[in-house]
Amino acid sequence: MKPSVSITGEQEAHKVAAIFETETDANGVARVLSQETSLDHEQVIVVSPQDQHPGEELEPENQGIWQTLVRSHLWLGIGGAVAGFIVFLILSAVGVGFIAQNGVVAAAVLAALGLILGLLVAGGVTLRPDHTPYVAKAQSALKEGKYVLTVHACSSEQLKEATTVLKNRNVQLVRTI
Repeated sequence: MKPSVSITGEQEAHKVAAIFETETDANGVARVLSQETSLDHEQVIVVSPQDQHPGEELEPENQGIWQTLVRSHLWLGIGGAVAGFIVFLILSAVGVGFIAQNGVVAAAVLAALGLILGLLVAGGVTLRPDHTPYVAKAQSALKEGKYVLTVHACSSEQLKEATTVLKNRNVQLVRTI
């Protein structure tokens, strides 16, 4: 179940790809995944080297990426500003000289610093560095004429189910966090 407030806008944030030599093998495992796990058949996609737009099948949620950008910057920016203000309160309570003598300026500076750090972290979340190996290996396999089975799991439980089935097949896997 998805939390009520999330910093990502993707519905299927967990992804795993398996690389196959033949389309028959990929389709067979896709059927097994749809039948033996809680995944719907829409969440299991076989991408072939002949597909015109494999990027859309590997990362189908363009709208989710924009929502991730907005949500992560909003929530992590606010969280950073609040954290900066909490640091101000702690330093003020301890009696640090500059903070005690310049309360308003110190509060503003520390809140702004927290805001900036929160926005930097949000940029990292939006870039989704965990997706880079997933996309790169899948695209590399497609260029080599191989078939890629992608699983777009809605939860970590679904991802675990899919990973277990795929590992039992002894296929090369790459996944996101």
